[in-house]
Amino acid sequence: MADWDPDGELGRALATMRVHDAPRERVERIRSRCAASLAARRPGGAPARPAAAWRSWLEPLAALGLGLLYIADAVSRALEAYR
Repeated sequence: MADWDPDGELGRALATMRVHDAPRERVERIRSRCAASLAARRPGGAPARPAAAWRSWLEPLAALGLGLLYIADAVSRALEAYR
């Protein structure tokens, strides 16, 4: 990948490209439609699926176990290097 050089061939090619921006009115129209769509979904949307009871304690326990294994391995390797 080449470094950016505004005076290089790529810089000159990009400088000749036209800019295509949407008119401000259109941007506001799209923004208001999106906001209205999001607001309409919020109150009457599908109810959130409750997490299974076992996931509330199993996932943190698994993460803790893996973390402890990692720390134990790091400590054992450090002790091996120290010897």
